Amino acid sequence: MKRIVRALGAGVAGLALVGAVQGTAQAAGTDTAASVPSCVVAKPYYLVTITVQITNNCSTTQQVSVEYSKGGVPSVPDKCHTVAPGQTVSTSEPFWIADRYVGLIPC
Repeated sequence: MKRIVRALGAGVAGLALVGAVQGTAQAAGTDTAASVPSCVVAKPYYLVTITVQITNNCSTTQQVSVEYSKGGVPSVPDKCHTVAPGQTVSTSEPFWIADRYVGLIPC
């Protein structure tokens, strides 16, 4: 009986540790995604390619990358866009690279 109690105790402790590590990882991911200010907006256009127009309505220059997905798998091309205040830039990816616009991330 004591062996069963010890085994259950070790199992519960292990689950608590896994939960703590997972919560920390999720929190870290949230901070990164939130660091692009809301004054930077993007508008996707879907044709043969996905074209995204990025507009900086902030008072400072911003550096952003576009996150896409292909078949549900995240895809971030190695492109960093520097957008001056009031400027709009366009970027695109062909359909074999991306099929959905996800959002903007800092670079």
